[in-house]
Amino acid sequence: MAKVPQDTINRIRENADILDVVSQFVNLKKRGRNYFGICPFHHEKTASFSVAPDKGIYHCFGCGAGGNAINFIMEYEKISFIEALKKLGDQLGIELEFEGGSDNRDFFSDLYEIHESAADLYSRTLFLDRGKEALAYLKKRGLTTASLKLFRVGFAPASSTFLLNHIKEKYTPEVLQKCGLFGQSANGDYDRFRGRIMFPIFHSSGRIIAFGGRAFGTDDPAKYLNSPETPLYHKQDVFYGLNITRESIRAEEAAILVEGYTDLIQLYQAGFKNVVALSGTAFSDRHASQIRKFTARVYLAYDGDLAGRKATIRAGYNLLKGRVEPRVVHIPSGLDPDEWVRKDGGKEFKKALITAGPLIDFQLETENITALSAPERSNLVQEIVKEALAIKDPIIQADLRKKISQKLGLDEKEIIQLFKKQALKGHFVENKTGQKKSPQLFSSMLSRTELGLIKILAGRNKEARDLILEKLDLELFKDDFLKKLARLLKQESDLNPANLVGKFETAEEREIVSKLLMENDELSDPLQMAREYLQTLKHQILKKKIKDARLKIREMETSGMDPGEFILKVAGLQKELNSGK
Repeated sequence: MAKVPQDTINRIRENADILDVVSQFVNLKKRGRNYFGICPFHHEKTASFSVAPDKGIYHCFGCGAGGNAINFIMEYEKISFIEALKKLGDQLGIELEFEGGSDNRDFFSDLYEIHESAADLYSRTLFLDRGKEALAYLKKRGLTTASLKLFRVGFAPASSTFLLNHIKEKYTPEVLQKCGLFGQSANGDYDRFRGRIMFPIFHSSGRIIAFGGRAFGTDDPAKYLNSPETPLYHKQDVFYGLNITRESIRAEEAAILVEGYTDLIQLYQAGFKNVVALSGTAFSDRHASQIRKFTARVYLAYDGDLAGRKATIRAGYNLLKGRVEPRVVHIPSGLDPDEWVRKDGGKEFKKALITAGPLIDFQLETENITALSAPERSNLVQEIVKEALAIKDPIIQADLRKKISQKLGLDEKEIIQLFKKQALKGHFVENKTGQKKSPQLFSSMLSRTELGLIKILAGRNKEARDLILEKLDLELFKDDFLKKLARLLKQESDLNPANLVGKFETAEEREIVSKLLMENDELSDPLQMAREYLQTLKHQILKKKIKDARLKIREMETSGMDPGEFILKVAGLQKELNSGK
């Protein structure tokens, strides 16, 4: 596959003025050395979005979004890295050259184009003779022609090569293989979607990246079939309908989340414009991160059956973990939003939105808490506490504790004790989950020292930086993330903040780095601080070695072995520690 040379990426990154780029979309006002404005990635009233022109980076102290000029364009316009590079390159007069040959240069463009061609074909077919039965079915379900055309709903006939015959000559085998629209067998390629009503899935920027297909006129046991993961389509990052409803969500300061494609279309045409749907997967923490860029409140309107209620509870806790408030819409048992809205045009649904309640109320009602035995109630509370412990925001967690105690008639102190016990039980498991770190979690003396050294390495004082470059042994670093950051700064001592942020691929890592760099104000005496940090780092390591050696001495004494070697080692380490060097 074609790649953009690293020197081209660096040229664009270094020449893109972060202030000019962001100012096109955000009203910024200077405050000290930096500029501040209302964050474009989440709803807020107080400006917490900061741009540092001298560092070439941005960071929001509200939602955590951060990065350089390229990252900003990617996030704001919801486009790929290559597309953002091209956009900035065009503005700067830097041609985007590719490595890997001209045949591969348009791979992503072809992926987008093949999805557009498929959507056009399916949409036309729905309104032709081959699609008349599917169209009649959709009309019977209350979907209007205007809505079907707005969401570009289509139909794929049962033929195994209907789409393939239409477009196979236009694209390379690599595109056909990786677009997700075809399957491969010993007899050759075939259409993945056959005998299905087709719902194009759009990226929030407006480009089609996948499809969902509902079985129609066939005996296929899979009622819904969705595109597989492709270079364009990552299910946990995508909401169906967001390309159309995103501005309504921002305006309403809330989103209505449903499970199905027809649920969304039905609600939209009934006047509920701020609605989104999942795209062939369960709601995840990544979904919560994506939706928080648009709103901090989500109304969960899942199906009214038991599976829907269980899924509502799981989604609600993921929203809370992402600092998004879930409100639960009570859908009548046995109905889904599509059917319910069709009955009266959405009058009852509108009332249900107004009375939508907190997640904990819904969960206790679903579990029928009053009918449970004492052990069953205890188990349920333990489950709720486990979910709550995964919520890192202390305010949200405290609010949950209060609600649990009120609903169950327990003293809040008892609930707090349960939280503490569960926290102790789950401590080591939680550290292995790979959840993202944030700078405030670097709270030990050792990690704070490592942070201090990194801030000086990323700072402007050459004398202090040179001292650290000369004296610092990276193997003394214990935190892997901070070690990676320090290694980058040490390997490329002239690495500017914008390029440094660009070395990290995930939004979570960029959030940490941009926050650290944004907080990197000049110290009153950086050279003295550098000396102290280096000494503290060495002393912390010496103390750790002494502690480990003493533990070894105890083990050897218990086993009847001679610990003399380790006693001498402790003495030497203690002498080195006491010397203060």
